[in-house]
Amino acid sequence: MSRRSVLIEALEATPRDLARMLRRVDDTMARGRPAPGEWCIADVVAHLGYIEVHYLARLRRIIAQDNPFEPYLHPNEGAHDLARPLPELLEEFVQRRAESVAFLRGLEQRDWGRPLVHSTIGPTRFREQVQELVSHDNTHLAQLVALREKIIARSA
Repeated sequence: MSRRSVLIEALEATPRDLARMLRRVDDTMARGRPAPGEWCIADVVAHLGYIEVHYLARLRRIIAQDNPFEPYLHPNEGAHDLARPLPELLEEFVQRRAESVAFLRGLEQRDWGRPLVHSTIGPTRFREQVQELVSHDNTHLAQLVALREKIIARSA
């Protein structure tokens, strides 16, 4: 199995993993903050949907432009519409991720080596940016596990 296939499969797995983690999360649990100023479960899901658009735009630029400069993607809590129900936030992420995966599946193998300059990483390649997205997913899935544990501990 190629590295490309492994990365795409990892990206495809995140929506399934996320949906499984959220099965028993009600609205109160989704919006409960472990401490003032900390993200809640709904923040994490909203962030994943928000950032996916920006990652896909980055990946498209790397393919379309020669050696583009790409800035760090900052989280934007102001973009987290927590008035929306958790299932809607999840579905938004699922749809956006499906678009990203379709884009990646449509690329040629040579596209995965395209260069770019990242503001914090420096010179890098397309495939490393895809790996960064996988790492980003894993970080937030681990964050959700920790948030659930904190919420369950508080209610016990």
